[in-house]
Amino acid sequence: MSVLRTEMLLRRLFLLLLFCGGIWDANATSFGNQNVWSEKPLPLVAHRGCWSGDSLPQNSLAAFRKALQQDIYGTEFDVHQTADGKLVVNHDATFNGLAIAQTTYADLCRTTLPNGETIPLLEQFVRAYCEMHSSVLMVVELKTCSVDAVVRLIEQYNVLPHCLFISFSRQYCLELVDKGLGPVTAYLNADLTPQQLKDAGIGGINYHFSHYQSHPIWIPEAHALGLWTGTWTVNDPAVKQSFLADSVIVTTDNVFTSQE
Repeated sequence: MSVLRTEMLLRRLFLLLLFCGGIWDANATSFGNQNVWSEKPLPLVAHRGCWSGDSLPQNSLAAFRKALQQDIYGTEFDVHQTADGKLVVNHDATFNGLAIAQTTYADLCRTTLPNGETIPLLEQFVRAYCEMHSSVLMVVELKTCSVDAVVRLIEQYNVLPHCLFISFSRQYCLELVDKGLGPVTAYLNADLTPQQLKDAGIGGINYHFSHYQSHPIWIPEAHALGLWTGTWTVNDPAVKQSFLADSVIVTTDNVFTSQE
């Protein structure tokens, strides 16, 4: 890994620790004598983009572009790979009844999302990100795809320092660790403790909120270990606020309810 790339990733990790290591104060919104609420976005991640207000399709390019316009921390999307090796954005392993991994990109494009878009390419998302010069992070969930291919494409556009990586696959997370991307990688599957994640070199813990409720010690343990901490998919305003108060990055279907 180049020195420049390492420095950029470390800066991104520092910002994560600002939110998750106890410096972020969701109630007082201040650090020392300096008010930081207006200087930092809310630690919210738009789940599959900003789609709920305008009834946009989830994981559509339109929902992604709208998320990039918000004063939030990040926007999450899911990556699969087609039978002919194209990286596409879609939540499920199927698109309009077609198995993505067994279908060519051209055949997937024979059907569309409700707004008329074809299934988006990851490259289209990355290009849109570059065009919009957004400060919102891309939170890339690796579903069924080549980790190498995803990282190569993102590196091609020089936006790797603007990405976090998440996955239910322990193997995918470990591949990212091997690439030196452990600090910006989080595991989703909730079958590893914070200490086990730390020992594996995985820099983040990002479990469904119900698992933290069942294991209340995990958040303080993760903070003490220097892991960045996230949760999903939290839509109840009171539950959302409780996690924000605990310095946890919250993935939600509606980022706007926490900005009122």
